[in-house]
Parts: sequence; C-alpha cells; structure tokens
Amino acid sequence: MTKLCALEEVCPRCRTSNYQNKVLKLLVNECGHDLCEKCVEHLFIRGSAPCPSCKLLLKKNGFKLKRFEDFSVEREVDIRKRILKDYNKKEDDFQSLRDYNDYLEEIEDIVFNFANNIEIEDTKTRVELYKKENFKIIQKNRVAQSRQEAYLKEKMLSEEKEVEERRNHEKNCEIQEEMEKVERKKKLLDQIANSERPADEIILLHQEEETELNKRSLHSKTAVNSGFSIAMIKNVSAANAKIFTYKYEDNYSRNNCGPTVSLEDIERYAADVTVKDTSLACGFLRQYTVHRPMDDAYSGLFIFK
Repeated sequence: MTKLCALEEVCPRCRTSNYQNKVLKLLVNECGHDLCEKCVEHLFIRGSAPCPSCKLLLKKNGFKLKRFEDFSVEREVDIRKRILKDYNKKEDDFQSLRDYNDYLEEIEDIVFNFANNIEIEDTKTRVELYKKENFKIIQKNRVAQSRQEAYLKEKMLSEEKEVEERRNHEKNCEIQEEMEKVERKKKLLDQIANSERPADEIILLHQEEETELNKRSLHSKTAVNSGFSIAMIKNVSAANAKIFTYKYEDNYSRNNCGPTVSLEDIERYAADVTVKDTSLACGFLRQYTVHRPMDDAYSGLFIFK
C-alpha cells in the first residue's frame, strides 16, 4: 500500500490524482510547484498569473512536463541543457587533455552555481564573456551538432521504415502461405477423389512436398531476419548469381627444407576423412584436411640440417 501511495501523483490545486485520471499530466514551472494541464489552462488563460502555492508571477509558456520527482534535479537538468548550448566545445578543440578537463570542470562549476543560487551575477558575467570570446566556435559547433542530429534522425527513420517493410513482407508471406496451403489441401482432396493411385501414396507425396516447402519458407524468413534489407532480397536471382569455384594454391615457400607432401601422395588417406556436404559445396576437397597437417609435419622433419 505504501508503494502505491508513493507512486500516486496529485495536482495540489484541484486534487485530481493519476488514480482518478489515468492520463493525468503534471506540469512544472520555475518555482517548482506542480499543476495539472487543466489548472494551467484555467489559471493562465491570459498568459501570466501568480503561482497558487507561492504567489510567484509565472508565464504560461514556462510550464513543461514534469520528468523528475525532485524539482532540484529537474532544475539542474534544464540549466545544464541551456549551458551546453554555448559550452559546446569538443576535445579536438583543445591542445591537451588537461585543458579539456579544466573546461569540463568549469561547466560543472557554472551549473552548480546556477542550480544552488551561488554568485549568480558573477556567473552570468562569466558566461557572457565566454560567449563573446568564443562566438565563432560556438556557432561552428552548433551547425555540426545540428547536422549530426539530422543524420541520426534520418538514420532512425530509415531503420524504422526498413523494419516496417520487413514486418509487412513477413505478413504478406504468411498470408500467401496460408492461401497456398488451402490450395494444396484442395488439390490433395481432388487427387484422392479422382486419381487411380492409392490414397496412401498420394498422401505420402503430399507430405514430402509440404516438408520441402516448409524448409524453403524457413530459409526465406531467416534471410530476412538476419539483417538483409527487403530490397536486397528482392534483387537477388539465380540468373544473376556468379558461380565461384575454389582452386587450391600451395602458398608455402620452404627453400632447402626438404620435400613436401603432394596431393597425389595422400589420396589413400583422404578416403577415410568425413567432411560436411556444405563444405564440399564451396569447393573444399577431402585431401586438404590431410594435406595441411602432413605437410607441416614433413617440413618440421627437415627444418634442421
């Protein structure tokens, strides 16, 4: 019960809670006192009005969505965000790491002073002097930062679009598969009813076809989910595929180290070697499994004179 009460948010003016209103949004201004959206619209209809709690004059456009329970954290985050718009130098702008660390420490001092109301006027003068002396660098880094943000936003939109295309592709494939299953089942029933072949034989052939189609479907889904874009998958065709045949080349260079083992000398040993069919499909030969270790062993025998 204590945990539920701690999570409850209540507007101090109208006493509406998020228990009563599931979409309740509390807004906060510079004084730190909460108000719900309806109270802000009602009290600040003219643009400005005193805070109901502390009577500080506030502006309507100064309200923002409350993000943290502790207002001091909220205030520090806003101050840091405002300061970093001008204090936007990077490590590359400094001659040494020490200078960059001193710069970061200066930022922390400024944020601390504003957040805790310490030497406000001197800190403001300090910030204004920095902005005047580093105007060109500030503007340059702002442009670079805006370009970086635009690039990241475009990349995120592109990834979201690709994910949506992949999702639609998978959905369309599932619909197509269901339709094909219905057609195949109808075809099977017609064959059983009209064919002179035994029903068991027809059903067995049908099951083999279903197994093969399921394998192809699984392979297609795996290719899509492995990160390939839909455009890449659509553009791949067997006619455009290039066949590469692997050709073994002995790159060893052992001068005066004795004879090496040739492929012909180890044919009889290679017959007992077990190799996966997937490896053989890439051009790999059984002889290579025996040739490499025996070649290394022979070279070791003649390494010393």
